[in-house]
Amino acid sequence: MMEVIPINTNEHAALKADLWAERIRAFQESGLSRKDWCQQNEIPQSTLSYWIRKIRAADTGTECFAEPVFAKLPSEQNLQVNAIAGNPPVAILFPDNIRIEVAADCPARLITALLQVLKNYA
Repeated sequence: MMEVIPINTNEHAALKADLWAERIRAFQESGLSRKDWCQQNEIPQSTLSYWIRKIRAADTGTECFAEPVFAKLPSEQNLQVNAIAGNPPVAILFPDNIRIEVAADCPARLITALLQVLKNYA
């Protein structure tokens, strides 16, 4: 007769968290965008985002319920006009493949506001 061993749910949760921590590390080291990495690994972006939040919350000891931050993205036309005019954007790179580009002629008050939001977000 086969012995049935109950699964310890805490142990199962820990194994699952370890698996996702390794997947997140692989994503971060890949250099791919979240979308591309998820497509290659056949994982929904929402699942990856969930586990990133969950593991960060566990690392800090608090739930992570940050308010969303919205940003207006330039149109393709604006990007082309700036490229032709010789005004390359200033790029700010963050972990998790987050990239913010600010036009060289962006008003200083807007950059100040952006930096304040980023300071509060981190």
